[in-house]
Amino acid sequence: MLLSMSTQQLVQGDLPTDWALRDWGTHRLKDLRYADRIFQIEAAGLVDVATPLRTATALSPRDRIVVEDPLAEGDAVGSVATAGSVEGGGLRRAGNLYEALAATLAAVRDDAAPAVVLTAAQAREAAARRPADLSEYRLGRIAEWSQPRYRLDGRFVGLTLLVDQGEEAVSGRWTARQERFDDLGALLAAVPEPAVVVLGPPGSGKSTLLRHLELDVAIAGLRGEAGPPPITFFIQLNQYKPDRPGDPVSSPGDWLAARWAATNPDLPPLAALLAEGRMILLLDAFNEMPAASEREFRERVGLWKDWLVRLAKEQPGNRVVFSCRTLDYSAPLSTPALRVPQVQIELLTDAQVEAFLRAYSPVRGAHIWAAIAGTPQLEVLRAPFFLALLVDQVEATGELAGDRAGLFTGFVRQALKREVERGSPLFALEELLTSRDLRRIARWQWRDAYELPERGALVPRLAALAYGMQESDVDGGASQLRVDYDTALGLVDHAHDEGIVKAGVSIAVLDEDPASDEVLYRHQLLQEYFAARILAREPRPELVAAPWRAADIRPSVRELLETLPPAETLPPLPQTGWEETTALAAVMAADAEGFVRGLVATNLALAGRCAAQMAARGVGGAKDVSPLPEGFLDDLRWALMARSRDPEADLRARIAAGLSLGRLGDPRFERREGPFGACMLPPVVEIPGGVYPIGADGPVSLFGIDYRDHLGQHTVAIEPFAIGRFEVTNAEYAYFVAAGGYDDERWWTTASARSWRSGIGTGAALRGSVKLWWHRYHDQPEALEEGFRDGAVSREVYELWQRRLRMTEAELDAHVDSLFPDKRFAEPRGWSDLRFNNPAQPVVGVCWYEARAYGAWLAANTGMPFRLPSEVEWEAAARGVEGRRYAYGDAFDAGKANTIATRLRATAPVGVFVEGDTPEGVSDLTGNAGEWTSSLIGTADNPAAFAYPYDDTDGREEVERLREIRAFRGGGWFGKGSQVPAFVRQWGWPAHGGEGAGFRLALSLRRGHR
Repeated sequence: MLLSMSTQQLVQGDLPTDWALRDWGTHRLKDLRYADRIFQIEAAGLVDVATPLRTATALSPRDRIVVEDPLAEGDAVGSVATAGSVEGGGLRRAGNLYEALAATLAAVRDDAAPAVVLTAAQAREAAARRPADLSEYRLGRIAEWSQPRYRLDGRFVGLTLLVDQGEEAVSGRWTARQERFDDLGALLAAVPEPAVVVLGPPGSGKSTLLRHLELDVAIAGLRGEAGPPPITFFIQLNQYKPDRPGDPVSSPGDWLAARWAATNPDLPPLAALLAEGRMILLLDAFNEMPAASEREFRERVGLWKDWLVRLAKEQPGNRVVFSCRTLDYSAPLSTPALRVPQVQIELLTDAQVEAFLRAYSPVRGAHIWAAIAGTPQLEVLRAPFFLALLVDQVEATGELAGDRAGLFTGFVRQALKREVERGSPLFALEELLTSRDLRRIARWQWRDAYELPERGALVPRLAALAYGMQESDVDGGASQLRVDYDTALGLVDHAHDEGIVKAGVSIAVLDEDPASDEVLYRHQLLQEYFAARILAREPRPELVAAPWRAADIRPSVRELLETLPPAETLPPLPQTGWEETTALAAVMAADAEGFVRGLVATNLALAGRCAAQMAARGVGGAKDVSPLPEGFLDDLRWALMARSRDPEADLRARIAAGLSLGRLGDPRFERREGPFGACMLPPVVEIPGGVYPIGADGPVSLFGIDYRDHLGQHTVAIEPFAIGRFEVTNAEYAYFVAAGGYDDERWWTTASARSWRSGIGTGAALRGSVKLWWHRYHDQPEALEEGFRDGAVSREVYELWQRRLRMTEAELDAHVDSLFPDKRFAEPRGWSDLRFNNPAQPVVGVCWYEARAYGAWLAANTGMPFRLPSEVEWEAAARGVEGRRYAYGDAFDAGKANTIATRLRATAPVGVFVEGDTPEGVSDLTGNAGEWTSSLIGTADNPAAFAYPYDDTDGREEVERLREIRAFRGGGWFGKGSQVPAFVRQWGWPAHGGEGAGFRLALSLRRGHR
C-alpha cells in the first residue's frame, strides 16, 4: 500500500505501533503534473514489495531537487539516505556543500540521476555563496528558489497573464491570449519589447513569477538548452536608495552594477554581460522604491525610464522585467521612445482555485473547495499567497478563516503552537509568552477569529515593529520595508529585543538579510497585518486621508490624458500607503462602526470597501450579516452614490466610490422577489414619443475602412418608451445566473438561442469574424498596414495576421477551428475577470442570445415588459430630438465618456461619467459597454441587408434569421472617437459576446408596441 506525502502526514500519528513506513523518495505519479514523496506501508499481512518504484514520467529537473523544510514536522528524508549514498528510491543526500553542488548539478543535467536532498542550511549556503563561475551562479539560484518557502515545484498553478497589446488594439488594450502561461519565459519570447512590467494585486504571485523565470533559466543554462544561455539577475527595488541618508541616489545602471559586483565579485562585470545582450534583469517591487515624497518617487521613475531607453538603444538583446502592485503603478515606465507593455495577472478563476487546492491539499482540497465555492469569502482568496495560507491552516487545524486577517491570525497561531510544542527555549521565556499565553495556545481556545496571545511581549512588539517601520516611512505600508538590525531593535523597544526578532524569524514572520544586516517582514502583507493589529485598537483615519476634489489634484485627469504616452493607462489616484493596513485593521476593530465612521470623512471609498468586507465576513458565522447597523450602511451607500455622481470629484475618485458602492450594494436598484427567484429592478428613464432624426450623411473611417451603414439621415416616428438609466450591471445579471437562467430553456426563446445555450455554434461567431477580416484584409491590405502604423494593431497581432494572410482558405479553417471550438457557457465570458466583474460595472462578455434571455427572465419575474431596445429607440434616447452627435453634445470629450481616449482600458462603474448623461438623465450611452439592440443590420451573406431608412415592417425586427448579424451601439470602452458617435451602426454576431459587449433594457409604455 502506497501513500503520498500528504496522506503520510495525515495518518502517521494514528498508525499501529507495529506498522512502519518505507520512504521510496520522490516520484511523479501517473496523471499528476508534479512530483511527490511516496511511502509504502510495511505491516504483517501486507505483501512486501521491495522492487524500487519507477516514476510514471521523467521528473523535471526542478522536481529532482528536494530541500528539507525546517518547519515541517518530523521530516523523514533523513531515515532514507545517508551522506553521499544513493538509495533505491532515487534519493541522494549530500554530506557537505561541495557534494551538494555536485549532486545538484548532476540532478539538473542528467535525467537519469537521482533526486538530491539538501538540508535547509545547505540550500541557504549555496544560495549565499560567492560563485566562482556562471555554473556556480546558476546552482546558487536553483538552491535559493528550491527552498520550501518559495513553493516553486510542479504544483504551481499557472496564472492567466493578459498582455498589453498597445494603444487601441482592435479588441482593446488588454487581450487575453489563447494559450496560458505559468511562467514568463514563453511570454517574453512572444513580446518583442525589451522591457515589461508585471502588475497584480497583493498576493497574486508577481514575485513568484519572477522567481520561476530565474529558476527555469538557470536550469536551462546548466543543461545547455537553446543556444547561448541568458543570465538572470533578481533584485528587489526596495533596496534602491542612497548608501547614506542625504546622499543622491545612484543611477539605475550604476546601482545595478554595484549590487551585482557586491554579490558576484568573481564573475564578469554587469556592464560586460549587458554588452553581450545576455541579461534578464528581474526587478521586483517597483512600487517599493524608497522615496521621501511623491515628487521624489516620480523623479526616480524618470531615472529608470532614461536608463531603459539607453539600454535598449546601446545594449540591445537584454530583457528587463519589473513587477508592481496594480494600484501603485501610478508613474508608468513607457515613454515615446520605448513602450513598456504591461502584463496583468488575473485573479485565479474558480477552476484555478480548485486546482490549487487539489494540488496542495490532496486529502482536504475537495472539502475546502466545497466550503468556499460560491461564497463571498472566495473573492478574497483568489490569489496564490492567500490560498497557500488557507491550505496550511486547514491542514493544521481543520479550520477555515473567513477573511485575510483571519488567515494571517491562523498562520501566526499555528507557528506559535509548532515552536512551543517543539520545546524551543526561546518560546519558554515568560517575558515573550506568559504561562497564560502558553495555556491559550495549548488549549486552542480563542475569543474570536483574530485573537493572539498578547500578555507576553512577543506579539505586541512584533506589531510595534511593523507599525514603527511603516510610520517612519513616507509611503506608509506601500512597500515591504527593510530596516537595519539596530533600528529594528530600537523599534521593538524591549529588554529582550534580540530574542523577539529571533522568535519572529523562527515563526516565519520576520526575515534577516545577513549581507546588508537588515530585518524585514517575510512578506509585505505580513508587515501590514501586524501594523494593522495596532491600528485596530488605535484608529488613525488621517493616515488614509487623500484629496478627492478635481480642483485639489494635480496633474488633473485632462492634463494626464494630454501628456501620457499613447500606450499608458490612466494611473489611479496616489495612495498614502496605509490603505491595505487600514482594510485589515477594520475587520479586527472592536468598535467596527466607529472605525468605519472615522474613515468616511477622510477616505469615503475605503470606508465603503471596509464595510463591504465586514458584510462578507459576517457575524458569528452568519454570512452577509454585517456588524454595522443597517441605518449607517444605508447612509454610507447614499454617500458613495453621491460621490460617484459628483461632477466636482476627480473622475478616479468617482470610479473608486462606484466600485465600493458595487461591493456594498447600490440603493438605486430595487431588489424584488419574483416567481423565478430574486432580481433587481433597474431604474428607467421615460423617452417621449415623437419624430427623431436617425442616421447621418457622412461616412466614418476606422482602420482605413469607411463605414457607411448609417448613411441616409432621415426621421422615424417612435412611440413613447422607457430605457434603462444604466447598462445592465453585474449585480443585476448575477441574479439571473444564480436563478439557473442558463439551465432554464424557457428564457431562450428561439431555436438558435437554444442551440447556443446547449453549446452548439458558440465558437462559430469568432471563427466567422476571423474569416471576415481575412477576406477584408485580402481585399484591403492597406487597412492592416494603417492600423499597424498608427499603433492600433500591435506588432504581435500584425504578425499573426501576416501569417494568416499566407494561409489558404482551408488552412485558415483548420486554424480557427482549433482556436475557437464550440463549448457550453454557464456565465458571461470574463465573469471572473477582475477588470470587469465589480457588481457596479456593466456586465460584458454577453452575446445577443444571453441579453435577450435575461430580458425575458426579468420580464417574467417582474410582470413588466422588459426587452432589448430597437436600434432606433436606442439612437433616439442617445441623440434626442435635437440629433446630438454624442449622448452629451456635438463635440467629442474624453472626460465625458469611457472610451479608448479616457485610457481606463476597462469598463467603469455605471453612471460615474455624470457629464456624459443625456439631458433626460440616461448614463453611458456613449462608451463604457457596447450595447446590443434588437435590430438586424444584415446577414453574413449581405451585411447591409437592412440599410436605412429604418422600416420596422421589413423583417429587421425578427428575432430569428439565418446567419444574422445584429446592430450594436455605443462603441464601448475600447471605442475610438470615430466609433462612438450615437448614429454609428456597429454590428456583431449574435453568438459572440466580446469583452466590450453589454446591453441595457427598454420597457414598452403603450399597449401594442413591439
